[in-house]
Amino acid sequence: MDFYEYQRPVGKIFDTPNLRNDFISVFDTKTKKEMVQFGLAYGKHILEITGLTPTSEIEHTFVAMQRWLDGKVNYHEARNIAFRELYTKAREENDIVKEKFYKTFAQIACIPHVKFHGLWATDFAVTLINVMHPNNIDEVAKERKFQIQLLNKIVENIAK
Repeated sequence: MDFYEYQRPVGKIFDTPNLRNDFISVFDTKTKKEMVQFGLAYGKHILEITGLTPTSEIEHTFVAMQRWLDGKVNYHEARNIAFRELYTKAREENDIVKEKFYKTFAQIACIPHVKFHGLWATDFAVTLINVMHPNNIDEVAKERKFQIQLLNKIVENIAK
């Protein structure tokens, strides 16, 4: 499986391939721990841009990811939230924005399991942008640039 082109769960994405490749260039230099920290910050960003209130499942995601970073649990706690709680919410959701929101968070929750979920979370987030701003490549580019800047910022903060 080509982890960089794996889009089966996401489907076709209206995206900016050059900016996605730029994100991948930064992503490739990061550890799983750095990607989990990115996921925590990126999840907060997703809440901000959607204006949605964090559900108990979302709050549980943040807690589980932080517990993994603190070395208190293995990856199972966060991954199980994705499969048992977030994907269930996504399947039950009638609002397409909320469905994409939960799917994005499911990928974020899985980052402690496999680093590539961080990349896939950004792809899912682009599908969220696609439904929030249909056919708006400027909004997609803005989101991809934010993802790159955030990942670089997270790593800079760790180094301090």
